[in-house]
This record gives sequence, C-alpha cells and structure tokens, in this order.
Amino acid sequence: MPWKDERDECSSDSEYELANESIDQDLIDQVISKAIGVDPIKNTDPDENAGLCADTDVKPPESEMNEETEIQENDYADEDLIAVKDEVFSLKTEGNDIYKLGDYHAAIKIYSKAIVLCRRQLNDLRSILHANRAACHFTESEYKEAEEDCTIAIELNPQYLKAILRRAQVREKLEKLSPALEDYKKVIELDPRQGMALEAAWRLPKEIEIQQEKMKEECMSKLKDLGNLVLKPFGLSTDNFNMVQNPDSGGYNIQFEQGK
Repeated sequence: MPWKDERDECSSDSEYELANESIDQDLIDQVISKAIGVDPIKNTDPDENAGLCADTDVKPPESEMNEETEIQENDYADEDLIAVKDEVFSLKTEGNDIYKLGDYHAAIKIYSKAIVLCRRQLNDLRSILHANRAACHFTESEYKEAEEDCTIAIELNPQYLKAILRRAQVREKLEKLSPALEDYKKVIELDPRQGMALEAAWRLPKEIEIQQEKMKEECMSKLKDLGNLVLKPFGLSTDNFNMVQNPDSGGYNIQFEQGK
C-alpha cells in the first residue's frame, strides 16, 4: 500500500504491508550481535521512526535533477504556501484512493503531479510522495524506478523506515544483495522488531556468498574465452597453463605445459 502520514493514512491488509510481528528478544539480540556485528539496540516506538525529516534543505541525488527537481529549487511565498500544501494533500489522497482501486499507473501520475508542487518547504510531504510512488512501481515490478523513488524519499528523510525497508525489498528483486542487506541492517537499527529485516539479515549473507562465487566463475569463464581467442593463432589454449597455489605464500603461480 502507499506510504502515508498521520493526516492521510489508509489501512489495508496488502501483502506489501510492513512486517511487524512479535520477535523473541533473545532472537533480536542474537541477530544484531552476530549478523549485524553491533550491540543490541534499545527497542523503540515505531511511531518515532515514522517522523518527518525536519531538514528542509535536503536535496535529491544529482541523477534526479530533472524537471521535478529544477522546479523545486525556489521557495513559495508565504501567502501561497498554505494553498499549495492543501493541494498537495488533496492530490496525495486522490493517489492513495486510486492505488487502492488497483490503477497503479494512474496513481503514479497523480503522485508525480503532487511531487512537482513540493518545493523545499514541503520536503517532508515530498518524501512521502516519492515513497508512495515507489510502492506503485514496486507493485508493477518496475524495480529500477521503485529504487530511485525510495532513494529520494530516504535522502529527504534518512529515518524513513518504510522507505528503507521497501528499498531493501526492491534491491533484492534487482539482485543487489549487498546493498539490500545494508538497508535491512538500517531497518533493524531503527526498529529491532521488524521480522522481515531480521529474517533477511540471517538469510542474505549466505546468498551473497553464493552470488559472489557465481560471478567469479562467470568472470573466469569469460577470461578463459578471451585467452583462447588470443592464444589460438599460436596453436595454444588456456589448457596449456595451470594455476598452482604456493603453499607458503598462498599466492598462485602459472605453469606452462606443452602438448595439451
């Protein structure tokens, strides 16, 4: 479901709702101390982590310097700000309602309209809107766009737990396992009761190890193909060369064998 603030909160049992099941404290301590490598963190009220960022001068990543961000560089006059803020809230509510109807691309358009209106004085609202738009992209399996929106939401509000958790999920879909793990660790720091993040903190290190081994094998295979291409005019192949580990130094020596 789209992410929202206290003024405009919708409820849903969507599968995308944050995991918030009760976890035994011993498991929390074990995950944080062993998987994360830090001391257990004092349990916090999740409402405290949902607070809006007070710094209104935070700017999005340079990669997002498009029409949206260019318009948002200037501040509204005081007499215009209240009316614009009401319009943004109205658009956000409309986007949430359309999301609940399942028309995600239409919701994206509404959220985008609201984002353009959010100049620096409304960066708190803008963070929520980017997170809501990310939820739409995620539901539509548009993971690259979802990651970009989550990143902007987090840049605007570094304590935005829901956006950090969503980005972790998105990065898993994009097979960016190491960055996903870092996001899950951040979620646990903000709220140690998040079951989804605790589970991922146990699971991902092994998956990252497997992924790295696979990448290494693919890299070696490509290097071997390149080597064979270079050696072929000389009647040789990579089979003529063996890598032998030095038991003393742990390094490798290349040995040439004729006739292979």
